[in-house]
Amino acid sequence: MQNHKEEALGKRTRYYQSMIDIDSLIKGQDYSELKDSYILFICKSDPFRNESDKEYGLPCYTFNNRCNECDNVKLNDKTTKVIYNASGYKNEKDARIRALLHFICTNEPGEDDLSNRLSSLVEKIKENDKFRRNYAAMNLHDRDIERAAKKEGIAQGIAQGITQGAAEKAVEAASQLIKMGKLSLEEIAQATGLKTSQIENIKSSAGTAL
Repeated sequence: MQNHKEEALGKRTRYYQSMIDIDSLIKGQDYSELKDSYILFICKSDPFRNESDKEYGLPCYTFNNRCNECDNVKLNDKTTKVIYNASGYKNEKDARIRALLHFICTNEPGEDDLSNRLSSLVEKIKENDKFRRNYAAMNLHDRDIERAAKKEGIAQGIAQGITQGAAEKAVEAASQLIKMGKLSLEEIAQATGLKTSQIENIKSSAGTAL
């Protein structure tokens, strides 16, 4: 599930694919015995845009490895990546998938039995400490939030008249100082040249406590 735009979505699918394959091989399988695998992502907004920065608007994007020179030639590596765009639910032909995407996009389960059951499960999972710990252990969610926080801080630095290179260094330094937990927000702001409000945003977005 992706609640915010992920610029490296393709690399993330590659990461998950490698995890699946390595897990299979560690269990003693030969590479020729690898089974079909599917990576599924559900994004709340359209992750793909054209050269004019306009969304394609498809409810589903399916990727298989094919030959660039001839579309009819398939690599046949038995891998498929499917990325759903919840915001494009109106264009989905399958009624059950459309209802699911509608629920994810609007948080309104509607009359579909599946989306209603999922809505109930979501509420239970929110209270499940073990699930939250296991998810956090993957560290991917935290990395995404930290990248978003840094990107926002860099943009704010540039808006203040700082060059992009200097803004990137200042935000990176602020992030490291926050992790160390030895300085106050004001001291970090003074050391990096950023505003206290920017330091607060980086700290809050990264979920790091001083």
